[in-house]
Amino acid sequence: MLFIVIPFVCFLDSASADDMDKEQVIWNTVKNDYQQLYSSNRLMRMGIAFGGGAVMANTSIDENFQNWYQSHVRNSNTDEFAKVTRVFGEGIYLIPLSLIAASTEYYFSSDGEVSVITNWGKRTARAYLSGGPAMLLMQRITGASRPGETEDASRWKPFNDDNGVSGHAFIGAVPFLTLARMNEENSLMKYLCYFISGLTAWSRINDNDHFASQAALGWYMAWEATDTISEREKEDSKLTIIPLIGHDRYGVCIGFKW
Repeated sequence: MLFIVIPFVCFLDSASADDMDKEQVIWNTVKNDYQQLYSSNRLMRMGIAFGGGAVMANTSIDENFQNWYQSHVRNSNTDEFAKVTRVFGEGIYLIPLSLIAASTEYYFSSDGEVSVITNWGKRTARAYLSGGPAMLLMQRITGASRPGETEDASRWKPFNDDNGVSGHAFIGAVPFLTLARMNEENSLMKYLCYFISGLTAWSRINDNDHFASQAALGWYMAWEATDTISEREKEDSKLTIIPLIGHDRYGVCIGFKW
């Protein structure tokens, strides 16, 4: 561990300085999340994933799979289960829940340690914030429709519709993929969360609201968004910044692990 002490004089009111520091930290966090998510290697992976989705959507694969599933798999039991799992994809519930959890640091964290609830909330909210705009954009760019809405509904028709990527699948996967990445050393918990993360995507296929490619792409964008936040957290954990406050001076102690 290397420690570097950097003293500096601050002529601002301490409360104002704290507010400015928090705003700067939030801004830098969001900016770095975006830079990581939209880096060249991730964009290349996204290109490959969407290439696979394009093959499914613009051939008979999506239509044939959907027809087979609706005829041979869907039943009253799958419908009942889907009623539960589709709720995880409701942004009106999950996004506020992540923000509420992120704001619980004052109540649940102690001794400088961030609680699991707070950590989950922050990571989940950051994944929504970084991955959400790209997901919404790709919905419009692919321009596909829902099953049964039009002839060849699965085919991509740029800016014709906004169902080419499942928003429910994205919203429903992020919280559980986040939990999985927070439990890398607990194999049972990790793989259970991976499994649950795909249930909302499955419910969209079961309910005939999305084709398989659309559900898969929504889940995949959640995978990239949560992986980005996980990598950023690992990077940040190497750097420790501790404020030093004296009678008339402020300073910071920076620690770096290697």
